[in-house]
Amino acid sequence: MAEKKFYIQRYLKSEQGAWKTDGVRKSLEDDFGGGSVRYKSLDGLNSKGKQKGVYTESYPESDALRVFVDPNARHESTNATLSVCVFGYDVDGTTELSVTEQIKAAEKAWDSLYAYLEGSLILWYDDYRQKKALFLVQDATEPSTDNIKNIPYLLCSVKLVNVFGQSFDGDSTVIEDWLKNGGK
Repeated sequence: MAEKKFYIQRYLKSEQGAWKTDGVRKSLEDDFGGGSVRYKSLDGLNSKGKQKGVYTESYPESDALRVFVDPNARHESTNATLSVCVFGYDVDGTTELSVTEQIKAAEKAWDSLYAYLEGSLILWYDDYRQKKALFLVQDATEPSTDNIKNIPYLLCSVKLVNVFGQSFDGDSTVIEDWLKNGGK
């Protein structure tokens, strides 16, 4: 059985108006900081935004609402929070780095991951839940430091906006089709 992973892929707007990837999918835990980033949680992946296209009117002379419901349900965007622990070395191995060097390496790994996330749309693909979603970074973030058994690490949480207001099954092409059509 193949090892399950969390993947992210950047999309930038091209001159022709379509969203184009700037490379291949990257593993959240393997491709940033040489194995020093570890997934903690992604709160809000299964959230669904408020349904758009629903209108109601109430009249004093009627006991019931007049209702319009668009059969093509769309959702308002939702928020999600990605939390990762960033260590100063590959946590599957050992290190000879001093605590100061570990902290510096953890900060460098976090900076690398955050630089990848910002300024683009991010396609999240989760092998565990077989879900995907399209996110963007909009809010400020501030990592905090902590220790596990005297091993320093950064606890980093970044708030994401789910563009579609919902996640999709892993084999869905809704997000990719939308990206190819310039966000339409």
